[in-house]
Amino acid sequence: MAHKDIDDDRSVNSADEALSEMLGISISDMKFPQDIPTAGSMNNDNADGIHTTIQREVIPTIPYDEIKTILDERNCRNMYQMESVCILPEKLFIGQKLLMRITDELNYGSSKFKSDKSFEKIQYLKNSMMIQERRVLTRFENFVNHHPEWKRLTDYCALCCSALMGEEMVLFKEKLNLKPPGGSGFAPHLDSPSLSVAFGDSGPQTFVTVMVAIDDMTEQNGCLKVCKGTWSEDCHLDVLTPDENDNDPDAGGRRGAILSDVAHNQEYEPIICKGGTIFCFNGWVPHRSSANVSPFSRRAVFLTYNAAREGNFHDLYYERMRQLRDDYRNKMLRNAQIDQDADLAALKSIPN
Repeated sequence: MAHKDIDDDRSVNSADEALSEMLGISISDMKFPQDIPTAGSMNNDNADGIHTTIQREVIPTIPYDEIKTILDERNCRNMYQMESVCILPEKLFIGQKLLMRITDELNYGSSKFKSDKSFEKIQYLKNSMMIQERRVLTRFENFVNHHPEWKRLTDYCALCCSALMGEEMVLFKEKLNLKPPGGSGFAPHLDSPSLSVAFGDSGPQTFVTVMVAIDDMTEQNGCLKVCKGTWSEDCHLDVLTPDENDNDPDAGGRRGAILSDVAHNQEYEPIICKGGTIFCFNGWVPHRSSANVSPFSRRAVFLTYNAAREGNFHDLYYERMRQLRDDYRNKMLRNAQIDQDADLAALKSIPN
């Protein structure tokens, strides 16, 4: 059981071994797949059918034309057009060791590498009894401008995304999900409706998200699940309509939440892959994830890009979201004061 909490002031870190002990789980008792495929279900594995974890120690520096050639060799652009999703060829993957290192730098170097942080309160169980509720760091956002290697990584992914789309794409926002043990999943939803919260019709409309797996992703640790298809705004998929009076910017995901009876009839395919895998999907793809029931974190970075012809909104996005959050907090404080004043007035009206 967990709920989300946003806080920019501090982080909570704990070792996987300690979390495993708190969960009452022995590593030797866990059942992990002997070999995790990277793209076999999407017919995108390498020529020899062998899947290996890429161990590059630097961000790839593959030129745009070469990336385009690699994608064309594997028919990736046609696949993306037909299914709205695509796992890129292994030649383009990013080194897992490098990803883990720069993730740890964000996690443990918060004084040097600034970011916006989110937390969950997670109840850890042992012997079927709750022993502790802990506030755990679950997400980083707005960190690319403060970390040179993450900036180079997002620039590289922009090249991959641009080659896939056939037009220049620019970074709109970034988030790095840590998904610790016990971390909650996400209900079926679309990204585009919630991404439009900041700017509405005056902002970008063409979104592609590039997910880079940091840890190996399994169903046990809450991997991403997608519903493939030719998805676009014209599909008119039924989603929840938020209350017009609810201007909480962090409730924006509800704008893309898929109605439960619709989601029940959709088939979601798990993206089971090695760390370093690059997976792309457009802003109208239904997707979800489950809770992490493994003893270790499932980390992945989600980089959302928009068409360059629509403008560069990255810095404006975080400024706008900060303003919307401040306005919402002030509104809630004003409402709380109004409620308190009303209670005091009611008390004064009671005869002695």
